[in-house]
Amino acid sequence: MSIAAAPQSPVRSPDRATETQTRLTAVPAPLPAPVAPRLPFVVLVSMLLVGGVVGLLVFNTSMQQSAFQEQRLQEQATTLAAREQALDGELKKMEDPHKIAAKAKNLGMVIPQNAAMLRVPEAKIEGEAAPADRSATPPLHPKVAKPYSVLVAEQKAAEAAAAKKKAAELAEKKRAQEAEEKQRTSSGEAR
Repeated sequence: MSIAAAPQSPVRSPDRATETQTRLTAVPAPLPAPVAPRLPFVVLVSMLLVGGVVGLLVFNTSMQQSAFQEQRLQEQATTLAAREQALDGELKKMEDPHKIAAKAKNLGMVIPQNAAMLRVPEAKIEGEAAPADRSATPPLHPKVAKPYSVLVAEQKAAEAAAAKKKAAELAEKKRAQEAEEKQRTSSGEAR
């Protein structure tokens, strides 16, 4: 308990013999800070912070997984596009009329001399059908050769691809040698 001085009352006249005395009164001690109401607030703020951090971690992880999946799908799409191009090229080669005619000839197929036409609505046959023989089938013409400029361009492209492949192999070999030297020097320093 602390003691405080009460205000003095002014002296009214100098002839008064009694002097005003200071009154002392008791002041109550300060109350302790309330701990109980702060505890739920602290717990709430802590839970919000922990929840926010966990939420950020989960979000970041899911974004990383999405990025990896996107990369896998992109690689798969690139591979499928290359495969589609290759299959399209093969299909164009198979659709070549010269190849189709050569395969038909190898199978023994021939062009008929006289073809008959059947008109379904009138139920009439126009022309006279005759059996086909090899004499009616003309010889196949050889496939037209590519122009010289195309052949030169293809040859240059093949040479450039070979040079690029060789340069990549040399670079890989050099990296392997550097890695081997680095490993030897680090194992030498460790001893």
